[in-house]
Amino acid sequence: MSTQLEMQLKVTTVRKAAKAAYDQMPERFSALTFCLTARKILNRMTMDGTILRRLRELRESGDCPYKAIDPVNAIYMKL
Repeated sequence: MSTQLEMQLKVTTVRKAAKAAYDQMPERFSALTFCLTARKILNRMTMDGTILRRLRELRESGDCPYKAIDPVNAIYMKL
């Protein structure tokens, strides 16, 4: 028997963090700001590519409609 208390950690998925970050974004937002916000929600280091991939998946499913208005500077606009 273990005397150590087991703590169950609530782990937020990258997809849920991306959705929450999207909800917090203004009408126009940058990829950098989006990734920083998602990482803050996750409370762990996650690569930008992973976060942005989940955002694209959310767009494909219709949960986070947006379009790239400046692809060179990675600026997006909510639809």
